[in-house]
Amino acid sequence: MSKNIIAVDLGASSGRVILSQFQAGKIVLSEIHRFKNELVRKHGQDCWDLDGLLCEIKTGIHLVIDQGIVPDSIGIDTWGVDFVLLDKQGQPLGDYVAYRDDRTQGVMELFIADKLSRADIYQITGLQFLSFNTIYQLAALNQQQPEWLADVNRLLFIPDYLNYCLTGVEHCEYSNASTSQLLDCHTKQWSKTLLDLVDAPSTWFLSPSLPNKIIGHYHVAGLDIPVASIASHDTASAVVGTPLQSQSTAFLSSGTWSLMGIERSEPVINALTTRLEITHEGGAEGRFRMLKNIMGLWLVQRLQAEFSEFTFPQLVELASKVPPFRSLIDPDDERFLNPESMSLSIQHFCRNSHQPIPETIAELARCVYDSLALKYQHTFSDLQAVSEEELNSIHIIGGGANNTFLNQLCADVCQVTVQANPTEASSLGNVVGQLIALGELENVNAGREVIRHSFPVDTYTPQPIEQLGRVINTFKQLLKSKPLAIAS
Repeated sequence: MSKNIIAVDLGASSGRVILSQFQAGKIVLSEIHRFKNELVRKHGQDCWDLDGLLCEIKTGIHLVIDQGIVPDSIGIDTWGVDFVLLDKQGQPLGDYVAYRDDRTQGVMELFIADKLSRADIYQITGLQFLSFNTIYQLAALNQQQPEWLADVNRLLFIPDYLNYCLTGVEHCEYSNASTSQLLDCHTKQWSKTLLDLVDAPSTWFLSPSLPNKIIGHYHVAGLDIPVASIASHDTASAVVGTPLQSQSTAFLSSGTWSLMGIERSEPVINALTTRLEITHEGGAEGRFRMLKNIMGLWLVQRLQAEFSEFTFPQLVELASKVPPFRSLIDPDDERFLNPESMSLSIQHFCRNSHQPIPETIAELARCVYDSLALKYQHTFSDLQAVSEEELNSIHIIGGGANNTFLNQLCADVCQVTVQANPTEASSLGNVVGQLIALGELENVNAGREVIRHSFPVDTYTPQPIEQLGRVINTFKQLLKSKPLAIAS
């Protein structure tokens, strides 16, 4: 018998409700409903419109039911780190503040200086230091709105909160919780040491639970639709949906964010991973995604918003005609996190680092694509240094897998074979998790086998780049001596 699965996949810029039909060992995906996910300004802060997103999710589910299809289950994946605080009546407290809001500016540096050292925090969490991690959001909240704290009864991460809105069941899924920098990566439980440091009572937090299980039901149109808690961090779902065949392949989830890493069964916490800040995010079946976060196609998205007369394919075409490696940036510089003008921020970076200033949209886009490829190479080199297995290929999934120009550039700069697709990896991982919860698939490996038989994969062979070593060295020096940020 076939199974009809609804995968809700929310990214930082858009959301989709996907219908998956699983039959005869193959998965077929149909996009039912697509909608924007844009930040809204409330009370001087950048926030998510979670109420609006919930309405869009319900609209998508109704569109499936209106076709006469009875869903066998629903699963939701989203971005990480952000959360909702509930009061004792189960109602949200305040606005749904987004990780791109500036409330955490400078908090991480002060927190580390006053509390524990970076090495101490990394030993507990195994997580990369990002200024918007949940731990620093809570520290900022404690400083800015301490009057809230007595009213808080529960903290739910975004997918857990949306599941709660559908089912009324409070739940904490492991992969999303692992992005918080509050979880002990060795025990997979909350670190009392870190909770105490941000004055967050342990009673706010439910014990993290491994994914791929039914947690409740959504009652609608006379139906009781099972709701599954899958690997709810979108990258965790994307890695489940990546048809990896060996530990010698690194994954690259390419979208608004780029996340490059390797999958391992145990954390690797040592002097080298500490120095390189290789993050250990949780995945399905208790696996670890050892990865680095890279700013990703957000930079291109913001450029396109400024130069809206050009489509994304046109930006790629324009960039491909510009001489390579003329101007470079560090994609992860904080000035690119949420600038008023991405083009001005890129130009300021290049001016302050004494490089040619990209003037045209073609030059700006080329600067971004070259810099992303070089950051991929830099990260791939770090992963190779910490991996016991030799890494000989990269598998790109997510929306960026459609970008043949960047895929080939990645292969050329990293000098390894690159495979790309499926683009819908996060939705596919979401679906696989639900099929496991329903007892239709045994485990993640079985799900990946189904994906290999259901979707084609493109291969990119590395081509030589003149003076590649010099270009890589120039980029490394740029990372070591970042120019000071100035107001845009």
